[in-house]
Amino acid sequence: MTVFDWKEFYNVGNHLKSYSKKEAYQRSAICRYYYSCFGPVKNYYEKSFRKTLSSKNAHIKLINALKKSPFFEEQKLGEKLAELRKNRNFADYKTGKLSKKLVIDSKLDAEEIFQMLDELYKNPVRVMK
Repeated sequence: MTVFDWKEFYNVGNHLKSYSKKEAYQRSAICRYYYSCFGPVKNYYEKSFRKTLSSKNAHIKLINALKKSPFFEEQKLGEKLAELRKNRNFADYKTGKLSKKLVIDSKLDAEEIFQMLDELYKNPVRVMK
């Protein structure tokens, strides 16, 4: 069985962002950027915290667990994912005008989260299973 690579959503986000300047595409790009990070961060959490994250309120539970971590690196990861989630919520639910800056910031946030995860796997703060 092939495991889905969540980071492929990042590529989809880039495609949507560059395909059209129409707001629907830009909003969808933000959503793909968020989910390209949510999956890998959830995987990190489940390996490092040795807990399975239930689907009920999974997003906020994940973010809160990381923010409450005794490790600064995990706290920063939680904060960055929270920022990206806030952008995704705006893109999904708010009717206000979407700024170009929000799309760019979302892309940069996703890239930063990937870097944080890479660093946490290279230099773990916890014993990984």
